[in-house]
Amino acid sequence: MADELQNHLLALWQETVHARHLFRGMSAKDLTDPLDPSFDPIAPVRASLRRLLELLDGLLASGFEFTVHEDYSGLSFDLKDIVAWTKGDLDHPGIDFTSSYESACGYAQNFQGSQVKQNFKFITDHLPGRADDPLLKTSMTDDDWRLVSEINAWVSRESADHKRVVLWVRRSCPAFESDTDEGLVLGSFEHFCTRVLTRMDAQALPHDIESVARVLPRESAEFLVRLTRPLYLKDIERVEQVAD
Repeated sequence: MADELQNHLLALWQETVHARHLFRGMSAKDLTDPLDPSFDPIAPVRASLRRLLELLDGLLASGFEFTVHEDYSGLSFDLKDIVAWTKGDLDHPGIDFTSSYESACGYAQNFQGSQVKQNFKFITDHLPGRADDPLLKTSMTDDDWRLVSEINAWVSRESADHKRVVLWVRRSCPAFESDTDEGLVLGSFEHFCTRVLTRMDAQALPHDIESVARVLPRESAEFLVRLTRPLYLKDIERVEQVAD
């Protein structure tokens, strides 16, 4: 690699990767060393949650309408959006980080630091209040209501160790490295260079400064990164407690 190109890539990496952070809002009780994406925190209720999602899918297909409210943000979502989001999350495990500090602070406000618990606590708290709905009266069996109660009991558990925190991790952390040729390139300088050159070669572009801008996408105002490698505490720059 020519010195001019390497110097350009180094300056670009320092400015857009190493000098910037990704954030995660969560509960301190769930912070382990390492923070391991392969760990399944919803394992005890995963099968039941899938059953509930299937049940909700059937109700939605029959015309049932239900709105999920977030007390901490004031936002509201259609049940069909929550169901779709949760299905995707169950099928693609990992730990989400965001480029927005504000979004991470908001996420930390979820019940016990979990969006899944937040959403399904609201659903299972409020669905029984709709028991007189004609559609629910004809569709919901006693077993279905027991399922709702079972999930509600699990998602409603509180821990004395819960504290709202936001993690600060530099974008240059190796845990964010990916070998895919899509999206932003994060991780070490060596990884950054390798992915940039690989993209140039894939597009038959010359190894020069002009090609760099053509293979690196423009960063959006806010984006999510799904962590798929273990993140060690030594690589977390800051664990900041979020005020209640």
